[in-house]
This record gives sequence, C-alpha cells and structure tokens, in this order.
Amino acid sequence: MAKRIVLIVVGGVLAAIGVLAAIGGGALMALFGSNNTLSSGVQHVSTPTRALVSQAGSIQGASGAQTVLGSARLRFTATPAGSGHQLFLGIGPASAVDRYLRGVSYDVATDVSVAPFHLTLARHRGTATPAPPGSQPFWVAKATGTHPALTWTVTSGSYRVVAMNTDAAAPVAFAGGLELTIPHSFAIGIGLLIGGIVLIVIGIVLIVLGARARPGPQSPPVPDLAAGP
Repeated sequence: MAKRIVLIVVGGVLAAIGVLAAIGGGALMALFGSNNTLSSGVQHVSTPTRALVSQAGSIQGASGAQTVLGSARLRFTATPAGSGHQLFLGIGPASAVDRYLRGVSYDVATDVSVAPFHLTLARHRGTATPAPPGSQPFWVAKATGTHPALTWTVTSGSYRVVAMNTDAAAPVAFAGGLELTIPHSFAIGIGLLIGGIVLIVIGIVLIVLGARARPGPQSPPVPDLAAGP
C-alpha cells in the first residue's frame, strides 16, 4: 500500500511541475518569438510636461537580463505626433539625468510593460526650463530627428530612458515602439516546453503504475496464546 501511495504522489508532483514548465515555455516562445524579441508595437504616448522618463530597470524583462541570459538589447523608436517638434531619445546615468531635470516638470514611468503595453506614470512638478537635451555630454546613447531610433545594450547600473523635444519644450507627444531582445529566450522556451512534456509523461506513468500495483499479501492474524480453548 505504501509503495502505491508513493508512486501516485510522486507522479502527481512531477506531472504538476511539468504542466507549469510547459505553460511557461509556451508563453516564453509566444511572447519573444524566434527572433528573441518582445515588442510593444506602435503606441501613442504623450505628456503635458517637458519630458517622459523611465528607469531602465523598470522596463519589463530588462532588469537582470544582461547577467542571466547574456546581453539584452533595448530598441526605442518614435515619431512626433503632430507637435511640429523634433524628438530626442536618450539614455543616461540616473544621477546625471536627475541633476539635468532638477526643478523641471516631467512624467516618470514607474512601471513599463512591453507586451501588453502599459505605462504607470508619476508626475514630478517644476517650473524650470532645461537646456536642450542634445547639448548634454552625459548620454551613453542618443538619437534625434523626426524618426529617431535608439538602440542600447543593457548594462549593469542605474540608467534613465528619456524622451523629450529637441528644444526641451512641452508638451511631448509621439507614436513610438519599444523592443526588448533577450538572447536565447526562444530556445529556453523550447527547453521548458520539452522538459515539461517529459515530466508530464513520467508523472502519468508513475500514477498508472501506482494505481495498478497490487497490495501485498496480508499477514495472518497471530493467535492469542493466552486465550484458553
């Protein structure tokens, strides 16, 4: 009886783990695709302030990806939404960006979901007028124009992603897309899916063996020698 219970319990646990692994692998494959890229598609974003800022680490999947799976790559494209301004896209050290925007009104994206796309914004109020962003020397990556495209390899440290008009005017409005490429994500998804299926099969086999196992022979009752005839 004990052997049957052990087989059924172990089989159930393995099957449950396999289901979770298979679901996770399938989801990873569906999200990133064979090009290992998570894409937001084209989204319309605007702020009545002078800048839209996001911590690089708050972007879904970017935090820690460069140390676990290799060098993740972030690509940001934008097109002005009828404001008549050219756009500036930049990535810079958090401390330098914070100094540059001190006293300036801007929106911070505290959480960025790439797929499905979602922004959680917090307002920083101010009245100062910053210098044009392109004149600042601290950017580690930047792009300007009517259709700027910024590509940055995610590195360790605290960085800010910034979108502004090139003349630092308000408001800022654009149609943009965000892509996050994480190496080997599709292959990892395949591995999880296959591994999950294998665990499910093993779990089912153990459950079947446990259900079919015959109970061992019962020991005959021991006679009570103290009892009289």
